[in-house]
Amino acid sequence: MAYFDNNSTTRPLPEVLESFLGASRKSWGNPSSPHRLGSRVRALINRAREEIGQSLEVEPHQVTFTSGSTESNNAILSWIANNQSRRTTNVLISTIEHPSILETAQFYFSDSIRYIPVDSDGLLDIHAFQKLLDQKLPSLVSLIAVHNETGVMQPWHQVAQICRDRGVWFHCDATQWVGKLDTDGLNACSSFSFSAHKFGGTKGVGAFVSNQPVSLIKGGGQEGETRGGTENFPGIEAMRIALKYSCNAASAQVEQETWKKSFEDSLLKEFNSLKVIGHPVPRMWNTSLLCLPEFDNLSWVSKLDKLGYTVSTGSACSTAREKPSGLSAAIGLSKSESRRLVRVSSFTETTEEDWLGLANAFKDAFHELKLEQENSGVVVL
Repeated sequence: MAYFDNNSTTRPLPEVLESFLGASRKSWGNPSSPHRLGSRVRALINRAREEIGQSLEVEPHQVTFTSGSTESNNAILSWIANNQSRRTTNVLISTIEHPSILETAQFYFSDSIRYIPVDSDGLLDIHAFQKLLDQKLPSLVSLIAVHNETGVMQPWHQVAQICRDRGVWFHCDATQWVGKLDTDGLNACSSFSFSAHKFGGTKGVGAFVSNQPVSLIKGGGQEGETRGGTENFPGIEAMRIALKYSCNAASAQVEQETWKKSFEDSLLKEFNSLKVIGHPVPRMWNTSLLCLPEFDNLSWVSKLDKLGYTVSTGSACSTAREKPSGLSAAIGLSKSESRRLVRVSSFTETTEEDWLGLANAFKDAFHELKLEQENSGVVVL
């Protein structure tokens, strides 16, 4: 089975699993305990925090370990909403944010949200953003770094600088950025979030980085009084290893970009009406969101799965609830086009043969679906 759903989750790297199991076997003590076993785990957590901080070019105390980006995004928006000095009547968020931002913002800020539009490629309209900023200064701006469905790289560097100059808190959901792209400049954000399982780590662990203390969970005093509860050291250690390996994967990422382009070129040649969403604006090296010419995306996913290739219809968080992600409306796709979206996302372990095989599998799947349609006598949109 060739796996192409890595924006949903990655397979843990072998070195990561080894470190996770090793930590679970040898360093299982409670880091808050005063004895040697607890003290040893506490020291190892501090080492992990320091190394992760160095990788992200931030101070160790700015790193708060969480269960992942969903918790981290909720934490930042909750803190903004409940911080008296930052309480305001409006926040600015893009129309293509992850549900953990969109729904949390709707919960805390309700009708005081102003939405920043994107263009038909899914790229933030920077001029519209500046205009909204000039109309009324918000207490929070939130922008995803890389869109999880399109792979389009957003101008978060520019937005971070603008917000910094205006004294506005800027939160960046960097879930698809950290561990996959150079993190230079993320320290200019007021806060950002990430999850280990998106870059070869294990599930259930992530972090947010903030330039101010953010109170999240009371009780216990862990994480510098920020997030109470016993730390998940095996997950934290696995994340440290995953981030370390990802920082040395630049050459593999260049290869993935080349193979992805060949894959897209092959399909564009085969299917005249195929659309690659986000082309030709800058996109993540691993992601292709395809609007296929015929048949609904679930039929494509099922057929490709039987042919040995795992792909996705889009955001896993939306797919599980059978609910549109909101991307289609934001970029102006019709309902028919929305039903034909298939996402392909690789990782550094994906081979050239996997990419070549996937291109052929799409062609085979189309012919099989076409044959099934003809035999059934039903027109499939």
